Amino acid sequence: MTWDDFLQKQRERGPLPSRREGLAAWVLALSERAPMVTVDVPGSAAMALRAAGLFVDDELKLRFPADGDALDRVFALLDLQPLSLGGAAALLEAQSKSEEQKSPGISLPLRVQPAKACALGWSSELFSLTVLVSNVSLREADAALLPSGGPIVGVCAEYERPLTSLHPPRVAPFAIGAARENGVPTLRLPEGGFLRNPIRLEPTSRSARAPKGRASAMARAGKFMDDLDAAWPSRIGSVTEIAWPVYRPEHGGPPLDAVNGAPLPEITLR
Repeated sequence: MTWDDFLQKQRERGPLPSRREGLAAWVLALSERAPMVTVDVPGSAAMALRAAGLFVDDELKLRFPADGDALDRVFALLDLQPLSLGGAAALLEAQSKSEEQKSPGISLPLRVQPAKACALGWSSELFSLTVLVSNVSLREADAALLPSGGPIVGVCAEYERPLTSLHPPRVAPFAIGAARENGVPTLRLPEGGFLRNPIRLEPTSRSARAPKGRASAMARAGKFMDDLDAAWPSRIGSVTEIAWPVYRPEHGGPPLDAVNGAPLPEITLR
């Protein structure tokens, strides 16, 4: 289904709310069935949206499920001026602008849920970093990530660092620009067997947000992989994009790895 179809037909989601109470919970439930979009809202609407429990960042961007009728109803219930384009058109325009910010469709397993992240002191806002991994394949039967022959190298685009491990994911203490001096780590993947289950990927969470500047980070990471492929005697072959779910810090500090619940090196997520 295309975005136009999606926004025109508005997936089955039950009746629209008729009261302000419980709006945040209703929108959260809707986000499980519809992809999230970041849409610009007027400054005059930000306070009321935040008071209702919806997330509006400092740049006046609202995170909302791709349901134009629902967006229009929320604005009406909060007595806000309707969006000039209408909900569906505003969401479609926002999605078109953010096309390059899309996260990969497959992800490392999200094991730390939002409530747990909040209990640990992090925000429930989920971001999706992007990992590039060479010479791997995905087994269709169970989404297991397996080696496909040749050296396995991983890079996190947003950190601009090589990976030292994928199970669990860890970044090197140096940037890809310093790889010549420090060497490029190669990875080993568990292929299954006694006490060594393979990594099984899953669809990327619809609530996960790609960090701003993903396109430029991907370009730099891709160039590094291309240069490595040309320089190494053993070519690194094909490259697979995999999402890495992390939670934004609540009040500054490092993000939280949503795969194994460990703090990560500091990085700006917005």
